[in-house]
Amino acid sequence: MPEIVTLQPPPLRAARVVQQVHALTGVRIVAAMWVVLFHVRGNIASEFPWLGEAIGPVLAHGELGVDLFFALSGYVLALNYGERMGLRLDRDATVKFWWARLARVWPAYVFMLVVAAVWHGLLLARQGDDPVAVRDYSVGSFVRQLTLVVQWTEPGFERLTWNGAAWSVSAEAFAYLLFPVMVLLIFRLNRSLSTRSLVVMAGVLLFPVVFFSYVLGLYGPWMWLLRILCAFMAGALMYYIVLRVPDTGRNRLMASHVIVLATSVIIAGCYWMDLTARPRYVGLLIPALVVIVGALGMADRHVAKLLGSKALVIGGMASYSIYLVHMPLIEIFWKLQMTFPGTLGAGTLGAKVGFILMPAVVSVLGYCLWRFFEEPARRKMRVMSTQHIPERAVDDPAVGHAQKRGVADSKTP
Repeated sequence: MPEIVTLQPPPLRAARVVQQVHALTGVRIVAAMWVVLFHVRGNIASEFPWLGEAIGPVLAHGELGVDLFFALSGYVLALNYGERMGLRLDRDATVKFWWARLARVWPAYVFMLVVAAVWHGLLLARQGDDPVAVRDYSVGSFVRQLTLVVQWTEPGFERLTWNGAAWSVSAEAFAYLLFPVMVLLIFRLNRSLSTRSLVVMAGVLLFPVVFFSYVLGLYGPWMWLLRILCAFMAGALMYYIVLRVPDTGRNRLMASHVIVLATSVIIAGCYWMDLTARPRYVGLLIPALVVIVGALGMADRHVAKLLGSKALVIGGMASYSIYLVHMPLIEIFWKLQMTFPGTLGAGTLGAKVGFILMPAVVSVLGYCLWRFFEEPARRKMRVMSTQHIPERAVDDPAVGHAQKRGVADSKTP
């Protein structure tokens, strides 16, 4: 592996690079909140009809927040591991990569799996009404979820995982399993194809999920597999496309405009699908999400600058825990509504306050899970590795991207 040469760029350039990649972190909290609001969209429309009419079409397609996460994962992993793992398949590098990814996703996932197991188990034992009854509450299902393989053999994910949103973590784990081989392909495509051909190839990678989502819908059999593989690989390829674009003020400004344009296309597409009753066209918006991910890797103004702000970057760092926390909390509130209909039932003041506060409460609890459990557990698991990986954390794009551009990070071991 070629040694990374540390240069001494002008301070303004270094700050600009960090700003660009911080936006990739900040957008994660936007994706997480989109998914959270997607799961309570019906409640929002019921409690606040005027709000439901205004933003309902956008919330109705909040499932795309998951596809945005998939594309971001591909981009960030190509950024951090493309050069080191793309040359050849190396056993030690592969094992270290898998352990690093396990350290990143497993602790918080298992914590919330246990919470969900206790929640659904108590309802089952007491023969209580479960607002979202799981498909299979058994030791076998628990083991499959514990080992992150639960989604791999299932064509669908409806009520499959006890923590409703956790199916995507299993799907992501499948991409991690394949990544050492996928990165060989992506790395060689980058070396052998022109920039224009790489863009075409990204379109080719996205075509299956766009086409089959039109035919089968995003929730059709085995669509989870296309969603993770297509968005993940397109995101990884987008990193190499961005890497070829000269880092000039004009290109950064253009990338900032592209983010605004792509975001406008997504919002307009949501309203168009609502007005025309054509939800099967939702897959057409996935390429726009990949474009946004790539543009965020270059842009330093407008939306990118906002996403790179301290508050959103912290939110992005905690977004995984927020994502894991949100469904159990929503289900608990739904159960409280069933138990206390006079106080919290539909149309009551309690329901209105509850759903208004839901994003904030989810964010606070998710932040606490990240700050006091996910991060400490990740560090402990990383220490278990016999040989430390150079980067501070594979999910911190500021480290890898800054080094690719020749920017040293004094906190990197």
